[in-house]
Amino acid sequence: MLIKFKRDTILKPLTQVIGFVEKKQTMPILSNVYFKKTGDKVVILANDLEIQAMLTTTDVEGEDFTITLPGKKFQDVLRALPSDDVTLDLTEQKVQVKSGRAKFVLQSLSADHYPLLHVQGDVVSEITLSQKDLRTLLGKIQYSMAANDTRIFLNGMLFEIKDSDFNLVATDAHRLGFAKVSLPNAINPISSIIPRKTILELYRLIEDSDELITIKFTATQVVFETGNKQLITKILEGKYPDYTRVIPVQNDKLCLVNREEFLHAVQRVAVIGIDKLKTLSLNLKPNLMTISCRNEEQEESRDELVVQYGYDTELQVNINLTYVLEVLQNTTDEYLQWAFFDNQRSLLVTVPNSADFKYVIMPMRA
Repeated sequence: MLIKFKRDTILKPLTQVIGFVEKKQTMPILSNVYFKKTGDKVVILANDLEIQAMLTTTDVEGEDFTITLPGKKFQDVLRALPSDDVTLDLTEQKVQVKSGRAKFVLQSLSADHYPLLHVQGDVVSEITLSQKDLRTLLGKIQYSMAANDTRIFLNGMLFEIKDSDFNLVATDAHRLGFAKVSLPNAINPISSIIPRKTILELYRLIEDSDELITIKFTATQVVFETGNKQLITKILEGKYPDYTRVIPVQNDKLCLVNREEFLHAVQRVAVIGIDKLKTLSLNLKPNLMTISCRNEEQEESRDELVVQYGYDTELQVNINLTYVLEVLQNTTDEYLQWAFFDNQRSLLVTVPNSADFKYVIMPMRA
């Protein structure tokens, strides 16, 4: 059976789903990507038994077929081809890939044995927003998720619908990120914890566009649907901590800082290297912030910023440099407001005159 297509017709969607291919090799077939052609549409799908990404493409000539191919190898082959015109010759267990004078033969596993994920249970809540809005929300706080915490629920992001707001929360127990967007209508309240891998791949999958994306919640899954893409993910078990108790409400020493100037200053002082704890020291005096750090050789670096800080009380706070860099690099507002209480309590970063973003950092002991 001969199949013909232009390289990017398959390579682009294949590249978008390749991150969902199982890397632990629990089942050999999960290292493959599933392809199914019906009429003029081709479904390209990958999953790891927890998360499944499915994209649909067109402009593939030939008979209907269903196969699985080794995902990474097929991607590498398509990238290496000398021409945009590609022909697949499908046999029972092998696929021959031809382009120009180049030819590759890949092993195929039966698509009948591929474990497809399906939406399970009734949809209990559903929202629709633009891909751009969702991507912006994710980008503001996704770096706050834990990576390998024994408390499984921290290795993900809370999606919460409450009081006509769509709230996203991420924390690793040392810092917390909160971002929200208002919904046009009241929606059934929901609280689901989305796995870290899903969040990172979803951020890569969706586009910075006004095209709409629908998010559907069931008791055990969350489904993302937009245009030619669908993502199904299981949710993490466990109860997410009450994040509202973590967000400071008594921090009364406010410091308004130009985000870009602060970012460049922190990057400068980090040039000499920092200690193992990644300690960044902030010293606040009226309208002046001094930023400093020290490396393992006891070498020091220092920079100063003119800020809006109108308090006579001098304040010295030690915080994790990485936590500061990440919030400065992943927000786009001209100014950020840093609210302090003292050097022992968490500080709060917000956007002036907005309740849509909050970032909490625990201080480090001197």
